[in-house]
Amino acid sequence: MKLYTAQEMSRADSAAQELGIPGGVLMERAGAEMARLALERFAPHRALVVSGGGNNGGDGFVIARELHRSGVEVAVLATKDEYEGDPRTNLQALRNLDVRFIGQEDLDEELGAADLAVDALLGTGFSGEVREREAQIIERMNSAHVPVLAVDVPSGVDGSTGEVHGVAVAPDLTVCAHAVKVGCVISPGREHAGEVVAVDIGIPPEADVDPSLVWTDAASLEGKIPRTTEPAHKYSAGALLVVAGSRGMTGAPVMVVRGAQRTGCGIVFLATSEGAAPAVDLALTEAIVYGVAEDEEGYMGSGALEEILDHAGRASALVMGPGTGTGDEGRRLLENILREVDVPVLLDADAITNLVGTDVLAQRNGPTVLTPHAGELGRLLGSGAKEISARRLHSARAAAQENDCCVLLKGSDTLVAQGERVAVNSTGSVALATAGTGDVLSGVIGALLSRGMDAYEAARAGAWAHGRAAELWLEETGWPAESLVATDLLGYLPEAVGELL
Repeated sequence: MKLYTAQEMSRADSAAQELGIPGGVLMERAGAEMARLALERFAPHRALVVSGGGNNGGDGFVIARELHRSGVEVAVLATKDEYEGDPRTNLQALRNLDVRFIGQEDLDEELGAADLAVDALLGTGFSGEVREREAQIIERMNSAHVPVLAVDVPSGVDGSTGEVHGVAVAPDLTVCAHAVKVGCVISPGREHAGEVVAVDIGIPPEADVDPSLVWTDAASLEGKIPRTTEPAHKYSAGALLVVAGSRGMTGAPVMVVRGAQRTGCGIVFLATSEGAAPAVDLALTEAIVYGVAEDEEGYMGSGALEEILDHAGRASALVMGPGTGTGDEGRRLLENILREVDVPVLLDADAITNLVGTDVLAQRNGPTVLTPHAGELGRLLGSGAKEISARRLHSARAAAQENDCCVLLKGSDTLVAQGERVAVNSTGSVALATAGTGDVLSGVIGALLSRGMDAYEAARAGAWAHGRAAELWLEETGWPAESLVATDLLGYLPEAVGELL
């Protein structure tokens, strides 16, 4: 699937016109295809089309004409007095056909009588906060309990970022012209968009532009995961050191290690606090477990540094953070490991919190992957989870650039950002909103790093396989999503990874 920002869509549209395809033809194709879907999905008898200014409103006029032509009783609310260009042409066609126009004062009555509303109010190029007049229309559409089809992007959603400042339409179906708009797949816009589909509007391949964001699906990962080839041994298949766990947190390291093993890592070493080591060792038959120095509370501290560095000498990648605890000792241990270890490192959970106030990542030469949730990234950026959730794309990019690393921001729309590259994950479900799934993800990505994958590609592939494992569990068991526990993923990771090989 192709993702476009508003700017990229505008460039593709302009390029098509430069090739000799009139804008009116593109508008006609878009509106006709959207009307076709409206008829197929909703079979309306009476529809209301709300058309704003610009080309989005023009698309709405075409939809209204096509619905009228199919026998639907159509009413149109046009929010501008005067239109120009192609929208004006299509508006005049509606008037010539005696399609009924209404004023905003009639909106509630029409919404109450309609069995479909079409949102063509603001469009892809919108950003910022909705003005009062449009906000009132949106609020009335949302409260009317009528099915809604949104044109290109729900009104109120920033089509390039997914940000929502104030109100936004919550449609049942969003139909995007030519390519899915970024704002429809990144939260919070994702939660407003409903089902999202794209329709062909006649833009030729020659007019396409390179998108700035990638949709991570299986096709985009084809051939990227290294295979184990002859002559092979356990170290050639990847050697991962996991630094995780504490006396009171023995489950986290087990899930990291098992996630790595099921993703194909040849050998996994675990450094955990000496108080946790006996119990963890019993649970991990195939891993090599080391108990290292701990403080009075059972957490690894700076006194464990030399032991951990000794073990790191045999590893091709390192994962650190789950269950390790936070505080000055943990921060010193983290800083020293990052200074001394040059293999790829993944930091999760407590390790991300321990980064706050340090500049150690800027001094690192080796690849680094951070896998925060919104709260952890908020602490790192000096804000809060609410602010991160409101600006997920901006936050992931900012953290990656400020720390010169790869950032995987967890969520229903898991984002992976590094430099100019950004990817949106396509797999997963609400089933993953349970304790421990992030630990499994750390192991999955750690294994891919240990096998030599680029940090960005390893994070993309790990997120996809992790989410796909949850989907496979749901498909096979038929159980409710709320019943999944993190260790359920382990049995489905091999199949998920296998789909990428």
